[in-house]
Amino acid sequence: MKLARNVCIKYSVFILLALLTSGATIVHGTAFAADETFTKTSIITVPGGLNSFDIGFVDPQLGLYFLADRTNKTVDQVVTSTNAISQLAKGSFVGVQPGTNTSGPNGVITANDHSEVWAADGVLCSGPCGTTTPATQTSRIQVIDLKTGKVTHTIDNGGQRRADELCEDPQHHLVLVANDDELDLFLTFISTESYKIVGKIHLDGSDRNAQNIKATNGIEQCQWNPRTGKFYIAIPEIDHVQGGVVVINPHNLKIEKTFSIPVTDCKNPQGMAIGPKPQILLGCNGDTSQHSTVVINELNGQIIQTFANESGADMVWFNPGNNHYFLARSSAFGGTQKLGIIDAVSLSPDADISVGPTGAPNAHSVAADPVTNRTFFPIPGGKSMLCGSVPGGSNALGCIAVITGTQDGDDCVAEGAPVISAGREDDPLFHKVKCQ
Repeated sequence: MKLARNVCIKYSVFILLALLTSGATIVHGTAFAADETFTKTSIITVPGGLNSFDIGFVDPQLGLYFLADRTNKTVDQVVTSTNAISQLAKGSFVGVQPGTNTSGPNGVITANDHSEVWAADGVLCSGPCGTTTPATQTSRIQVIDLKTGKVTHTIDNGGQRRADELCEDPQHHLVLVANDDELDLFLTFISTESYKIVGKIHLDGSDRNAQNIKATNGIEQCQWNPRTGKFYIAIPEIDHVQGGVVVINPHNLKIEKTFSIPVTDCKNPQGMAIGPKPQILLGCNGDTSQHSTVVINELNGQIIQTFANESGADMVWFNPGNNHYFLARSSAFGGTQKLGIIDAVSLSPDADISVGPTGAPNAHSVAADPVTNRTFFPIPGGKSMLCGSVPGGSNALGCIAVITGTQDGDDCVAEGAPVISAGREDDPLFHKVKCQ
C-alpha cells in the first residue's frame, strides 16, 4: 500500500512502513550523535482543555496521532504534519470518574489495517466508584471507524475497573487489552475480525495458562513484537518481589516465558518500547536514581544497558525516524516531571526536557511520528510553562507539546525506491535523496 503522504519520506521510516503493518519497529543503521538537543517547537491546544488523559499512539501510515482524552470523553486526533486537531466519538466514553481506576478512555491504538481506533474505556458505578460500590457498566473497548469518527462496536470485557492499555497482533488479528486493577487482573484477547472475545488470562496467581503468575502491583504497557511474533507485557511486581516481562504466544494464548527484572536495575517496570534488534526498553517507576531505566534482550530478558537518573517513566516510545527512545517521566526522582530522551544506537541519554512539579494529574504519555520526527507530549493544565510560552497557549488549559530534535535531518527516500544493500542487522537500505 502506498502512503497518501509527502513523497519524501525518511528512509528508516520507509523500512518501518514497508516491512511492518502494525506500527512496531525495525531500525536502520544510521548513527545519530549522542548529544542531540531536543526542544519544544510548538504546542497544540486541545478543544475543551486537557486535565486528564492517558495513552497516546502514532500511526505513521495514516500520519495521525491519537490521545485518550478523559477530560472531553473523546479520542483526540492530530494530523502529524500540520498539528491540526479534531475529536473522535466525543461523549462516548465515561470520562473522569470518581474512585480508583474507573476513568476512560485509557489505552488507544489503531487496528484492522489502520481503519479503526480501538480505545479501552472505564466503568460507571451506581455511586462513587469505591471498593464496594458495584459497577452499573463494566469495562469495555470502543471501536471507532476512522472514516466516520463514530463508534461501531462496543465490546464489554467484564471488568469491575477500567480496561487499560492494549496492543495488536496484526498477523493473528488479535487485540490484547489489560485490566490492571487488583479487582480484575486479567488480559483479554479480542478478534479484530469478529469483534468477539476469544480468550482471557488471569494474573491473580490462579491461572495455569499464566504459569500461576500473580501481579501484585498492576499490569502495564504491552507491545506486539514483529521480530518474534509474540506479545510482551511489563508487570511492575510479581508476587511482591520484583518486576518482570511476560511473553505470550498468540497461537495458544498462554504465557510461555517470564523475564525477571532485577529490582536493583529497574524497580517496577511500566513502559515498554520495541527498539532496534534485539532491544526492548523498559521505563521503570523507581523511587531513586538507581532504580531507573533498562534495555533488555527480547529473546532472554538479559539486561543490555542500565540508565541511572532516568526513573519514573510510565509510557515510553521508540522512534525509528531518529533512533531515539522517549520516556514520559511523570514521577521522576528529584520531584520534577521530565521527558527523558535516549539514543538507541549509542545507548546514551540526551538532555531531558523539564516539565514541572511531580504530581497528579501528570505528564505520563508520549508518542512520536517517524516521518515528521515530531514527538507528541501531552501536558495537563496548570502543570507546565511549556503550554503557555507561545501565542495562544495556556498553562491553565494544558496542551500537547510538540518536541523536535536539532539533527532530525533531511535524508529521504522516494516512495518505491529500490533496495541498494543490506544494512545493520540485515535491515535493508534504500537510495537516499535530499528532502525538498
